[in-house]
Amino acid sequence: MEQAKISEIFLSYQGEGPFAGSRQLFVRFYGCNLDCGYCDTFLESYKSFSKEALLGKILDFEEGYNELTLTGGEPLLYAPFLKEFLPLFRKHRRNGVYLETNGTLPDELDDVIDHVDIIAMDLKLPSSTGDQGDLWGAHEEFIKTASRKELIVKAVITDSTSIDDIKEMSRIIAGVKAKFAVVLQPVTPVNSSMEAPDEEMLTYFKEYLKKETGQEVMILGQVHKCLGIK
Repeated sequence: MEQAKISEIFLSYQGEGPFAGSRQLFVRFYGCNLDCGYCDTFLESYKSFSKEALLGKILDFEEGYNELTLTGGEPLLYAPFLKEFLPLFRKHRRNGVYLETNGTLPDELDDVIDHVDIIAMDLKLPSSTGDQGDLWGAHEEFIKTASRKELIVKAVITDSTSIDDIKEMSRIIAGVKAKFAVVLQPVTPVNSSMEAPDEEMLTYFKEYLKKETGQEVMILGQVHKCLGIK
């Protein structure tokens, strides 16, 4: 029987991207395959759940939320579990399923994509994240699969983000025929060596991406951090 390590389950408001302000039930999965320099999620503990146990926990919450949000960590590390759990969830709730992911596990996405409605993927820019290895190929494959659903592509921007990374990001996005939202997210600093970009830098990146990709490009920070909520 598949099980998943869950760090927490909580009601809150989406704080990132075009769904900011939407009431959501968050299921935070434990563990990640990356170690980004700006990561602000520190997971220290978890409980293991079967699909039936997780459903029971979710059904304890009232239905006054819009989406069930799978977050982390990296939820797609648990793709076999999600492939079993999400159809079970669908039998009991009509909420949309919102997947937050680092966009590096395309095969795992392909296994579960029929069971999700909205995919919010990070596009990890090397100059923003620190050295994570070459993720461009994984991102390129991932975004093509993810574009079958409602898609949000987000990139965290710091004062160190390079135009070369923005150019590679635009190349990957331009190669996808579907329309979707692109979000440039000014970093919320998590240490003294990290700073947010200035307005001029953000505006230049936004206009470049818009011109090269033809997609809607937004600049949106982390609203939940401003509100002091999860």
